[in-house]
Amino acid sequence: MTKVETRINPVEFELRETDGGGMAFTGYAAVFDSPSEPLPFTERVAPGAFKRTLAARNDVKMLWNHDAGEVLGSTRAKTMTLVEDGRGLLVNAELPDTTRGRDVAELLKRGDVDSMSFGFTTLRDSWDAEGNNRTLQSVRLHEVSVVSFPAYRATSGTTSVRSLYRLAYRASVDPTLLAEALLKIESGEEISQDDRAIVTAVLDELAPLKDVVTFESEPPPSILGDMGLLELKKAKLKVLEYGNG
Repeated sequence: MTKVETRINPVEFELRETDGGGMAFTGYAAVFDSPSEPLPFTERVAPGAFKRTLAARNDVKMLWNHDAGEVLGSTRAKTMTLVEDGRGLLVNAELPDTTRGRDVAELLKRGDVDSMSFGFTTLRDSWDAEGNNRTLQSVRLHEVSVVSFPAYRATSGTTSVRSLYRLAYRASVDPTLLAEALLKIESGEEISQDDRAIVTAVLDELAPLKDVVTFESEPPPSILGDMGLLELKKAKLKVLEYGNG
């Protein structure tokens, strides 16, 4: 299965009130030929990368933080339009008159949120000879999102953006979700099954199964609980070690 990837882009956006009292949003989900943060490789999106998706007229949704349950707009419903212009992938949307829609509008107006992301799978790309620079030439667009991603700007301890990217891509997980899961662990919050799956994927990559203690029969629930907590702590320590590296 082709992995769905996400990329984050600081947005120069416009937010204005519509005649009906709603809020209209305009911003770029992607900017062409703009170097990414280290992934650890550097990536650029080539002009025309979204041409195939836009021509297919498939339904693309605008989400809050990549959450499929938090829809802010849809091309099929004509509450969002996507256009490739000379600068990048331009998003125009009318935010819904819902609790989430009003919250997003307020966060944008206050400047608390200032970034967009897009989820995609790669159709065609190219690399330089050293493997340090990647160009996305054609992608299948799945969704665009307004994102807060606080974990990237305020990661705990010595964890760096680069280390999180390195860990996430090594384990084929979303770096935003990994950072959020680790922040929950550090603050003592309960984590979801999805959070646990992400951290487990990182652990499996850093500590292969041959190094993990196994049981001939199912261990008592208390042992499973203790081991789960231990493994989560190990994950945090590993991330901190990468941050110091």
